[in-house]
Amino acid sequence: MRSLSRHLPPAPIAKMRFVGWLVLASFVAGIAIWIFFQPLILVAIAGLALLLWTGALLERKRIQKIIKHRSDNICDFRRSFDCRAVDPWIIRATHEELGKYLDSHRGFPLRADDDFEKDLKIDGEDLDDLAYTVAARTGYDMTACDQNPIYGKVKTVRDFVMFFTHQPHIKTNRTGACT
Repeated sequence: MRSLSRHLPPAPIAKMRFVGWLVLASFVAGIAIWIFFQPLILVAIAGLALLLWTGALLERKRIQKIIKHRSDNICDFRRSFDCRAVDPWIIRATHEELGKYLDSHRGFPLRADDDFEKDLKIDGEDLDDLAYTVAARTGYDMTACDQNPIYGKVKTVRDFVMFFTHQPHIKTNRTGACT
């Protein structure tokens, strides 16, 4: 019997090592020294911080507007796919990871036909990171992803899910059923 997708393991958490902390401390110390010798740079940093904060606030309002007008949940998202052709773990991991990326406080009402650029405002680099997280959670190999027929053609969430159906599965100790 296939294990249910609700038993999907959590995403792995990467811990920063000593070298990472050392690089971060060096960077912060360098900025502090730079500000000490060039105090006017503090004004530029404050202006940049204000600009970034305003952009983040506007994006947060856009996400909240989408959440307010949608009532979709994981069940509605799952029904958008044929669970006989798509691993339900991929569906759940995609829903959870994209939901966390878009709205950190609760699940985002994701739809299979959401366009990454137009609707969700997710760029290619962030999408690559999300793909590696989904692959790690579901047990799919990403080493030869450039040989995937959907590689470079992922525009919607449905394409993202279908991308994994063409990737080799590296964990064979589980079976799956549509939940």
